[in-house]
Amino acid sequence: MAILVLGRPAVSSGEVLRHPARRMVRVLLGVLAVRANRALPLDELVAALWPERPPPSAAANVRNHLAELRRLLRAAGPDQPAIVTSRDGYLLAAAPDGVDVTLFQRLVREGRALRRHGAHPAAARSLARAVGLWRGQVMAGLPVPDLVRPDVTVLDEQRVVAIEDLAGVRLALGLHEELVPELAGLVVEHPLRERLWHHLLAALAASGRRAEAVAVYHRLVRVLDRELGVAPDAATRRLYESVRHSGDSAR
Repeated sequence: MAILVLGRPAVSSGEVLRHPARRMVRVLLGVLAVRANRALPLDELVAALWPERPPPSAAANVRNHLAELRRLLRAAGPDQPAIVTSRDGYLLAAAPDGVDVTLFQRLVREGRALRRHGAHPAAARSLARAVGLWRGQVMAGLPVPDLVRPDVTVLDEQRVVAIEDLAGVRLALGLHEELVPELAGLVVEHPLRERLWHHLLAALAASGRRAEAVAVYHRLVRVLDRELGVAPDAATRRLYESVRHSGDSAR
């Protein structure tokens, strides 16, 4: 993995992270990496860097920024991704694992395939590695150009779903107790992600913390009603009823 944009944009060289010194070069690196292996016309790169009033020298400035990125990639060592000029524009030509974005997506696909085949320990490793690639927001510290905003929105969603998938696999492995504090934080960070609440309810119930599980369910009911005007889905309601009835049978 050589190009990092799941966080502050950087070029990786072994254990060393090289951050472009100039802000516009960092934005350009982020745009090319998010759209890795896809050509971007020069005018779209100009609009990404100067969304309102491009200077007369904008095209020349983009070419200078690209030259600076090429030097940075060469300095990082051999077998790095390369910026390629084509008749359709410029693209970052990278191997599937050469950019953290594409590596993240591959690991998520791998983790889900392993989960479907019942290989939960291996699935957990792949998903944990995928989630661990995130060092912050996509292109952290920079404005996200409109050109790649849809891509960034998709990546943000993929990250949360991967976190949900990982929690589900770890529940299947019986790691209930250690999941509780993590999930408790996640439902605060993502209060409208019902799947995270479902996992928290399941983890508390499996840990014998029935009263807390019931309280979590009622918190979820209030959040969903206040924010969306809906009730928990059928699966979460069934889990809650199971927890509630298990308490009745224990008396």
